[in-house]
Amino acid sequence: MNYTEIKALALSYADRKDDEVSQNIDNFMRMVEARANRFLKTGDMSVRTILSMNEDQSYFTLPSDFNGLRDIQVKDTGNAIGGCTLKYMSPEQMNNRANAPVNSNSQIYYTLLADQIQVFPTQPNGSLLEIVYYRRIIPLTSIAPINWVSEIHPDCYNNGLMVEISAFVKDKEATSLWDMRFQASLDAIQTDDADSRWSGTALQTRVG
Repeated sequence: MNYTEIKALALSYADRKDDEVSQNIDNFMRMVEARANRFLKTGDMSVRTILSMNEDQSYFTLPSDFNGLRDIQVKDTGNAIGGCTLKYMSPEQMNNRANAPVNSNSQIYYTLLADQIQVFPTQPNGSLLEIVYYRRIIPLTSIAPINWVSEIHPDCYNNGLMVEISAFVKDKEATSLWDMRFQASLDAIQTDDADSRWSGTALQTRVG
């Protein structure tokens, strides 16, 4: 379903014709998306990006739609498959590590600071920082009328919008009912993603 269809469906479910509710639909959608972004971490939200590194750079700006890190590796340009997975440190641990002499340990560390990733030690020119991260849901608007949630899980939008509309008109009973349905739809999306990622026959060990 697209933006127009989801908006019309929610207003139909709510049986509201007043301008005050209709004019706030976009605000309600932002609330729905904010809650979904806090809860969901699925394959549909995963994005891979690669940043060039140089030997005097330790900070890298996170993507503007960053919503959580899934994997981070350092690779060289001649090895597109292999790489060194970075180990997380808290900012305080990173401060202590960065102030210590660099030894021969091949482990590379990272931490998250505000909207940046800090890497230690710095890497040679030509190294690549590969990040797989969870992207925030693209806001549904009249200009961007579809996203993966609206196409695959339109019920999630409808349930979420009904929570916001019911709360807006101060209907506590309806708010509670739709909130349970909205949370159930979020749970189902997360469970379905886990099932699809880990489905299939179990790995077997062959002897001989």
